[in-house]
Amino acid sequence: MEREVLVHELRRLRADVRRLNQDPWSPAVERSLALADMYFHMAIWQLGEVEEVTPELGPAADPR
Repeated sequence: MEREVLVHELRRLRADVRRLNQDPWSPAVERSLALADMYFHMAIWQLGEVEEVTPELGPAADPR
């Protein structure tokens, strides 16, 4: 898989995880999805893409 395609897919997966985590029915599920988002973020960063260092504080963060 080409790097650009991989980065695109990882960003899509992060968006899906955030969407799924908007109204979690379980604290354990909420934490698991937050960890998945973090790991996708780390993979994107390791591919050399500039991403926010603390994604949970970024503009798409939920201000709960």
